[in-house]
This record gives sequence, structure tokens and C-alpha cells, in this order.
Amino acid sequence: MTSDPYLIHGPALISFSGGRTSAYMLWRILQAHGGTLPDNVHVSFSNTGKEREETLRFIYECGLRWGVHIFWLQWRRRKPGDPWEDGFEIVGYNSAARKGEPFAALIAQRGFLPNAVSRFCTQELKVVTMQNYMRSLGYGHYSNIVGLRADEPQRVAKAYARNASKKMKNTAVLPLVTAGVGNRDARAFWREQPFDLGLEPHEGNCDGCFLKTYGKLCRIEADQPGTLDWWADQERAVTATARPSGTRFVTEYSMEDIQRAVRNQGVFDWAAIDSTDREHDAECGAWCAG
Repeated sequence: MTSDPYLIHGPALISFSGGRTSAYMLWRILQAHGGTLPDNVHVSFSNTGKEREETLRFIYECGLRWGVHIFWLQWRRRKPGDPWEDGFEIVGYNSAARKGEPFAALIAQRGFLPNAVSRFCTQELKVVTMQNYMRSLGYGHYSNIVGLRADEPQRVAKAYARNASKKMKNTAVLPLVTAGVGNRDARAFWREQPFDLGLEPHEGNCDGCFLKTYGKLCRIEADQPGTLDWWADQERAVTATARPSGTRFVTEYSMEDIQRAVRNQGVFDWAAIDSTDREHDAECGAWCAG
């Protein structure tokens, strides 16, 4: 008999992004374990301070409704040699940063902005933060349970390649891939539930993620004016330091350019936006959380 892919053997970390897919994975894992996880299987969400309020509420509801303890983590600067717990703080729904504080602190430390090639926001604010949390519990090696789906072949291939390289201290485990779960399956599940994330496909968890297309960022700013204020402020702050590079999240345009276009355009033809564009940040960090 084939073993249940949702039966997780610890030590393990379930990386909960706050998206529908990873939430569905968490529910399936809980069901496989009779509603209670083993003591050495932990669930964590790492907050950047730029997650949508809907995301934070969704995570809170998942924990409350399903009776599972989700550790809310936030990055903080850790110096080499300092205890692992110096690299994060534990917060909760009420105390979680909502004004981008951890993200801004990381940018200030680096002196330049992340971009599509150098996604140190995901790496530091999510991946490393979760690693430091597990190390603080005494785990030198553990399984990292990631919510990649079977219909994400490129991301899945990268995860398996990292496992094969043996360069990572943790092993990525992809139960949804083993179970053959795709986006349609996850969506069908959420249509039957009494609560949901409540975000449209173009929105995603991170409110102004630079991996979104120009058109989608325009729509987000038009729907909720001021959403990109923080992002534009970060670009201006880094530019003021006179670094020759790294002053934009996207090379081709600034966040202020988008805000200006929205103000000048007035009405957009949203139907013209590429509906096939992937929700890059909906499961931010999942692909490299090994």
C-alpha cells in the first residue's frame, strides 16, 4: 500500500506562506494526523510586514478553526556567532508588523533593493528566518514541507535539484506533488469551505510584489490608491544614498512611475492584462524554502 504523502515524519517544518495552496496542504496534513501534529512537526509563517491584511486574517483563521499552532515569525538582524533566536522574533496576529518594518530594516542593512534576480527579501525574510527558528529548537537537519503543486513543473524541478545537490541543510518535501494536486484541486477545496483568503488572482499575498506585471501593479494601485507608497518610498530612500545601482525594484520603471500612470490614465482596460500571468508571490518563498 502506498504511504500517505501527507503523513509527515519529523523533525519537520511546514512552511505556511498564507496562500490558498499551502493552507490546503496544511489541512490535508492535519487530516492525515487525526487533527494533531507530532511534537517535532512545526508550522510557521514568516511575516515581511507587507503581507495583505486579508492574508494575515486568513492565517489567523486557519490556526483558530483547525486548532493548529502556527508560529508567526519576523526577521531581525542576526550577527554571525550570535544565538539563532536573535535572527527572528515571535509575533502574532495583533502584533505582526503591517507597515513593512522588517522589510525596510533589511533594505537599510543591504543598502540596495531586491529584484527579480536577487530576491534577498524572500531569502532573508522568509527562508533564513524559518531556518533560524528551527535551529533555535535544536534541529540541525529537518524536512521542509513546501506547498508546491504538481502543475508547477519548473519550480518543482528546482526544488528536487536542490535536494539532489545536497548543498542545502534541509530536505524539501512536496506532498502536493506526490499526491498529484493541481491548482484546480486547491480551488475546488476552498469553494466548499466556510472561509477563504478573499484575494483576487492578481493581488497575491505581498501587496506590491515587484514580480507582478506592470499592468497588475497598476490595477492594484488603482483599486487601492497608496498601496505602492511604501515601495516608492523605499526606492527614493535608496536613491538618496547615491548607490550606482539597486535603486529600483524593477529596472524598467519605478513604483512612482506606476502611481503617476494610474493618476494620469484614469480608466484602465483590465481585460487587456495578461490573465495567464502566474501569481508569482501567492506562495512567496515556497520554491526556495529548502
